[in-house]
Amino acid sequence: MNIVRFARALSFGVGFLSLSQEILFVRLASFAYESLPSAFAFVLVFFLLGIAFGANAGKRWCARGSDLRVAGGVVLVCAALLDAAVPTLASLASGSPFTPLALGALILVTAALKSVLFPIAHELGSVWVGERIGRSISKVYACNIAGATLGPLVTGFVLLDLVSLERAFHIVALGTGLLGAACLASAKPVRAVAVSLACAVGAAATLVAPDRLVASFAGGRTGKEAPNFIAQTRSGIVHTFARPTGGDMVFGGNVYDGRVNTDLRVNSNGINRAYILAALHPKPSRVLVLGLSAGSWTRVIAQFPGVERIDVVEINPGYLELIRLHPEVAPILDDPRVTIDIDDARRWLVRHPGQRYDLIVMNTSYYWRAYATNLLSREVLQLARGHLAPGGVMTYNTTGSPDVLWTAHAVFPFVRRYVNFAYVAEHDFLADLEANRARVWAIGAPGRPLLSESDPADVHAVTAMFAVPWVSPESVAKMRGRPLDIITDDNMATEFRHGRGGPLASPRID
Repeated sequence: MNIVRFARALSFGVGFLSLSQEILFVRLASFAYESLPSAFAFVLVFFLLGIAFGANAGKRWCARGSDLRVAGGVVLVCAALLDAAVPTLASLASGSPFTPLALGALILVTAALKSVLFPIAHELGSVWVGERIGRSISKVYACNIAGATLGPLVTGFVLLDLVSLERAFHIVALGTGLLGAACLASAKPVRAVAVSLACAVGAAATLVAPDRLVASFAGGRTGKEAPNFIAQTRSGIVHTFARPTGGDMVFGGNVYDGRVNTDLRVNSNGINRAYILAALHPKPSRVLVLGLSAGSWTRVIAQFPGVERIDVVEINPGYLELIRLHPEVAPILDDPRVTIDIDDARRWLVRHPGQRYDLIVMNTSYYWRAYATNLLSREVLQLARGHLAPGGVMTYNTTGSPDVLWTAHAVFPFVRRYVNFAYVAEHDFLADLEANRARVWAIGAPGRPLLSESDPADVHAVTAMFAVPWVSPESVAKMRGRPLDIITDDNMATEFRHGRGGPLASPRID
């Protein structure tokens, strides 16, 4: 391969690896900071600073007149060593007040080392003769853009579905080392052999090294407790912590996502909010569940009398792995009435305009998380309203946000809050609530109800469930010290205006 073609390949490889690593850092920062919307901006700031510093250093290196292939190879080998150490260094920094600065420094330095190669590749690939100068530079630049475009696609959509985040960092490190070896091979083949052997040894070491990165940043820990389950897919990271009572605690994207529990008496996960649905509809035959999580809600609703079909939309298949491990909820995976689609909920609603449901359930996550608007905005509620059958009821989690409830009030004629859930419909579903208590006692398999009217503990649980007050949006608005916002796709009010701040900012007090 001549020097010009090698320069183009080098530019492509650096772009591919650099942007791939940025995707991995976005995943890490998002997990470390509980899916805050500012996590991406946090990574981008340090990544762009790294590119600026690295490109400037590369420019100075080009001015020295030394063998740029050797210089580039040495820089890439150093970058590979740091890339391989990123998971370990990040894990050591977890839980410290200086964690944001440590992660920022890692992002900046790793980006800077690879960016040194950008001007070097242009210097090597430029043909300094007449009209061909601009064309040769543009081809090197185009190769870098192609690599920078393909890298995130391959990493985000393929690699993160095949390996863990920590292993993905190691694969990028291996690729960086091999690219450095290629640089040295084009100038000094003997050095390339030694570097290639070192990369092979390092790659082998990563295969047997313990995978600790996600566990070190996992929230909900007590002391040195480690998660008892971790599933990593391109859609996110799911982990759980074992608990002696109340069911395992479930976290999605490092944010609390409920407990594995279907027992109303235990109610560790607020499962009463699912049971109460049995008293709000006379005979729900078709149910839509947007967001499966650990499956507790779906398992309870599947045992409502008269339910004939449940369509479940869940974006992260990692939850299916979790459900299989828990007999309490695992039956939904084999229930012929339950259809589970791995898809984005909003996209699914758009693609199935003719489907109508008696119950629509969205156990949505915290309102301040990135992309929460996709399930909380006025536009998506209007879309969901079109899928309600006559007499249907929809419910979803406000997670304590008054703006979420107020947005429901702007879309549906009848809205009430129960605990922290919004229950919405075209009609007053509370008119016959007390008369419908019998439906709750009928929940369960035929002849095997989950609750018994002769059991004092069950009677107490049901009584407590019906004693919870139903709150109107107007009363919530009166208690707030500010005008409530209607969440739209454009304003993303709960993510930024009334969110939690960022990694380097104090939490916002709403």
